Amino acid sequence: MTSGAGEVLSSFYDRRLVIAPIGLDHFADVRNLHASALREGTSGVLSETELQALLTLIASPRYSDLLLQEEIYGGWIDDELVGTASWHTNSDDGRAARIGWVFVRHPGFGIGRRLVTEVEARAQHSGFNQLAVSVTANAIPFFERLGYQVASRGVRNLGPDCALPVAFMRKFLLRPVRTRLS
Repeated sequence: MTSGAGEVLSSFYDRRLVIAPIGLDHFADVRNLHASALREGTSGVLSETELQALLTLIASPRYSDLLLQEEIYGGWIDDELVGTASWHTNSDDGRAARIGWVFVRHPGFGIGRRLVTEVEARAQHSGFNQLAVSVTANAIPFFERLGYQVASRGVRNLGPDCALPVAFMRKFLLRPVRTRLS
């Protein structure tokens, strides 16, 4: 795809993308999106064992419990869920908001950027000026473009049989914003 064609598609997605909160009624769509995005986006980053453990987690009832701990926003184009991003208070110290799940069906068209910007604004509106995220190696450049910096590397345990190698990244916002969001 040429740069011009990519810009036209990005503009198309940007105009048509509607961001809205995700509820229980959409969890099947969320699971489908997360599983397909992982299969397509983590080739060469996660081992087959790591990928299968994560896909097993996504299919399990425990994943619903994990999703319920997050404030999740979905990106919709018409009736298709094309991306999700979430956030919650960081349980480590309560001073930072943690960006949770970011998955996009069509990477490279600004959908992920718009979703992360939305959850950052929600966290900032709630009084946080520090954001944290743990990401697999393939997502580091994306978050660096959004102003995040790698703080350390390690393992994120998502369950007894699901641990992923990740980079822990941080971003500092200018100041918390306490305005009304739409």
